Amino acid sequence: MKKKLAVFDTSVAIKWFFPENGKDQALVLREKHVNGEITLATRDLFLYEFTSALKNYSDPKIAEKDFLLAQKAIESLRITLFPLEYGELSELFSLSRNLDISIYDSSYILLAQKLSSSLYTGDKKLYLAGKKTVKAFLI
Repeated sequence: MKKKLAVFDTSVAIKWFFPENGKDQALVLREKHVNGEITLATRDLFLYEFTSALKNYSDPKIAEKDFLLAQKAIESLRITLFPLEYGELSELFSLSRNLDISIYDSSYILLAQKLSSSLYTGDKKLYLAGKKTVKAFLI
């Protein structure tokens, strides 16, 4: 039996490492992935956003050794990454324009649509836009 895919954005992963509202829900989602109940999936854009978020997250900034620990933790999860395909560009453009959100945020919604998956986010604007076209959860 094929595992259910769950699309998430970077705001969820940040909650795995920092004390934020929704941290417990984010950890439950991660544990379901680790236990094999679901497969976490996201855009390869996640790698850029995650690295940038950790670089800029707090004051004082996190030490490089702590970033490397977070990097190893993310790598160990073996999250399924999906690149944006040329054939998706027009859909992405239209979705972004129709929902009045960024291309980046729209890419997560489009991925959830393509995979017939739920979308998990800690971003209220993305959640409100996403729930118009996919099953979305605000963490």
